[in-house]
Amino acid sequence: MSNPARPTPIHVADPASLQSLIEALRPEPVLAIDTESNSFHVYRERVCLLQLSTRSADYIVDPIAVDVRPLGEVLCDGRETVLHGADYDVRCLHREYGWRLPRLFDTMVAARRLGRPGLGLAALVEAKFGVRMSKAHQRSDWGRRPLSREQLRYASLDTQFLLPIAEEFKAELAARGLTDQAEQEFQRISAVVPKERVFDTEGWRRLKGARELDPAGKKLLRALWLAREARADQEDRPPFKVLGEPTMVEIASRRPTTREALEKIPGISPQVLRRLGDAIDAALRDAGSDQGTSHDPQPAPENDAGVRGPGSRDAPQNATPSTGAGTGAAGSSRAGNPANRR
Repeated sequence: MSNPARPTPIHVADPASLQSLIEALRPEPVLAIDTESNSFHVYRERVCLLQLSTRSADYIVDPIAVDVRPLGEVLCDGRETVLHGADYDVRCLHREYGWRLPRLFDTMVAARRLGRPGLGLAALVEAKFGVRMSKAHQRSDWGRRPLSREQLRYASLDTQFLLPIAEEFKAELAARGLTDQAEQEFQRISAVVPKERVFDTEGWRRLKGARELDPAGKKLLRALWLAREARADQEDRPPFKVLGEPTMVEIASRRPTTREALEKIPGISPQVLRRLGDAIDAALRDAGSDQGTSHDPQPAPENDAGVRGPGSRDAPQNATPSTGAGTGAAGSSRAGNPANRR
């Protein structure tokens, strides 16, 4: 079954077009919604695009260009909203705009309840419409402007197919007596709120290889962990783009005594040394003076707030964490992470 040809998505990036969008959405009984954020590219993520679809039109709203809060009057008024993998979107929309979506239908949850073999949006769209969705822009920096035509097309497809998929799933859920169970899960997702993000100063203990280090190595690893987070906060970069976790553990294991030896460690590049070289050198000197120690570094007191930020993560939510060291940019995993929608 193919999806009928639709008009080009309408780009909303100024107050006048936003007001026109609000008026166009008022009579619509159900809306499809999606968001794009930039957690793979910054320390403090934000919603960078809002995608909306009705049964006949698609809209891409730029919250960097226009204040989108007036949209809440139609999105949060009790009409049905359809999302795919809604947990992350719900948290982001509540965090940034205070929005709640009281009548939510999550096509990923429905697909799971119905035992669909593929839960990603691409699998569902291909099965129903025969359309293959590209994954080329999963890690795009949605905060950069201007966005390309290809990025806008990619974003619009995330909502274009949701309403007919939801309609099919509703009928099947009802036929199989699964509606009540699904709606209970939708209500739970609708009620989630983002948690305050506090950097875990002891998160280094969960890195692969940390347990095998001697006390001086552990002290060095903790110093690198704290220095990386501080620099990431300062530069508004995700921590994994400042210094990778395997590289930190390798530094703590080898404890190089010269800059030449440090530069031979995988992951140490001129860019890393430019950003963090002084902090690495200081941590190495401090660890060198502690070679005879026989005790591990003590955890910070529980009331120590540490460095606040998007959580201690080596990769944000639209990357694939390798260590489980952090919570991700929004303290949620989108039943996996945002990239898993497709």
